[in-house]
Amino acid sequence: MVVLSVLKLLGIALNTAVMAPACVVAGMIDGRWAYRVARAWVRINLLVSGVRIRSERQGALDPNATFVFMANHQSHFDVLAVVAALPEFQLRWVAKKELTKVPVFGWALRHSDHVIIDRSDHARAMTTLRAAVEKMRRGLCVIIFPEGTRGPGDGTLLPFKKGGFVLAMESGVPIVPVAVRGGRNVLGRHGWQIHGGEIDVLVSAPMPVGGLERDELIRQVRERLEDMVPGAPAAIAVPVRLAEVR
Repeated sequence: MVVLSVLKLLGIALNTAVMAPACVVAGMIDGRWAYRVARAWVRINLLVSGVRIRSERQGALDPNATFVFMANHQSHFDVLAVVAALPEFQLRWVAKKELTKVPVFGWALRHSDHVIIDRSDHARAMTTLRAAVEKMRRGLCVIIFPEGTRGPGDGTLLPFKKGGFVLAMESGVPIVPVAVRGGRNVLGRHGWQIHGGEIDVLVSAPMPVGGLERDELIRQVRERLEDMVPGAPAAIAVPVRLAEVR
């Protein structure tokens, strides 16, 4: 098992070393091209890791519309899972500045049109988030982990950061809660061994943001996600056929 995990990590590292420069070059031409490269990086990493993504939707999503996707966070594989589950959308991540320091990966992240925020400087972070509205006006969707970091993975959600909700309210774009289930079984919060298996991604129907105060919007989104994470009755009872995505 240890040897297999090492081989998987080497495969991911090699894939990243090849695809990151390609992503940067594509991003110099068009951010949408860079995201296509990123999707290929995701597919290869999932294949190398022996991980399958099963996506399930509670409502229809217009592929030509703009959304703010908000997902719970329990594993590094959550990023791959969400990208695979939403193939028709051009996604831009709201990512913390620290991720740009990750060798090779951070280089590509910084040069591929994502929204990088400095959490140590609140005023600058809010300015960056507001600038993301312009990306959304170009038809790009934003995805945020409102917890800000990986949670314990037992169904408990950490307190939500407010920035993403400000972004949604100022742009008037609906929020789509996304529950990622099973990521910690593939790669735990403090582990390094990658286990093959399945990750389920449950995508909610869009939630309008108009007419709501920020704190009320946060409460409603949090309640929706709590109903969707592992062990919640609402998540089990959704009568929608699963669609496998590789």
